[in-house]
Amino acid sequence: MLSNYITEVKETVASRKEIDINERNELIELAKRALNKNFEIYRWNANINGIVIQLQTNSYHLYDFWVENWYSAPRSHTVLPHGYVYAVVGVEGYKPSAYYNPDTKTAIFINTEYYGQCKSWALGIAADILEAQHNIHSIHGSCAVVSGKGIVIIAPTGAGKSTHSWGLLKLSTGKILSDDWIFLQYKKGLAMADVSEKKFYLRTDMIKSFPELKPLFERCKCENVANDDFTAFANARAILNPEWIAGPDKFIDRAVIKACILLRRDNKSPAEQKLSSDEAIEILEEGKSQILPGAGGKIGSFKSVPYYNPHLMVRRLNVQRHFFEQLFDAASCHILNTGIEPVEKTQDRIRKILMEA
Repeated sequence: MLSNYITEVKETVASRKEIDINERNELIELAKRALNKNFEIYRWNANINGIVIQLQTNSYHLYDFWVENWYSAPRSHTVLPHGYVYAVVGVEGYKPSAYYNPDTKTAIFINTEYYGQCKSWALGIAADILEAQHNIHSIHGSCAVVSGKGIVIIAPTGAGKSTHSWGLLKLSTGKILSDDWIFLQYKKGLAMADVSEKKFYLRTDMIKSFPELKPLFERCKCENVANDDFTAFANARAILNPEWIAGPDKFIDRAVIKACILLRRDNKSPAEQKLSSDEAIEILEEGKSQILPGAGGKIGSFKSVPYYNPHLMVRRLNVQRHFFEQLFDAASCHILNTGIEPVEKTQDRIRKILMEA
């Protein structure tokens, strides 16, 4: 029987990411009253690239996915969290909503059990701290390695990041580092990528491109799979151990990035174009994309999110520009149009780019 949880809220909820300390304290008190109401409290410390983020929730689903998703951090009086996520359901009089106080690195979710936003904000809190204090860059993108060469694929949701990073796994020397998010630091002209998550939170409709994933998803913890059909709802998800795909040797936790691919999907742009650093950054700063299920907002309309990263909690655009300038000094950059060619043709282009990097 499929392990599947159906959430009432199935997409990103309305949020405010710059609440002041007074509103933060009021919301924390609200959350604590909800947590203490039935004494059903779940706490767990996640280790996200060395940053400890603690979840406190009365939702077993969020706790279950949180523990499944992240590397663990010690829970003791000697190791204190750098950031906090409070997530409570059953709060009367409040619409599903999310809040963040950047001063205390605290996120509060009210009346939503949708794990996708909780996971993204946890990454965003870690990114906020790593960027400000440790000069470590966060990228919303997938990362694979072929013959020791790392490639990062950056694109809006639905353009094919997962499809093409997983496609490289089919090569004998192909490995995967991350499906969704990487941490980058720059040393001696090299861009070093580190893994962000223990397990991947994947759209289950990936089986359209990778049918071999279906028996694996059937053994995973899933979210919002309708009628046991992995393709029925576009934002249904599974928490998958990447080592299940082809064994632990196909999963890597660090890579040197040699190439960067941007993806877009339309019916008029060239199939492939090599970009200068300035051209690539201009495209990323605009961050124009179409809204897909799960992202919140009107599906099919367009929005602009700098660097295709809606999950950053604090936007330091000049810092981001500098980080990407360093990346494009270390790695070549191309943009591919997935809207005018079959998947196989785009995959061939990516493999050639990486071979020549």
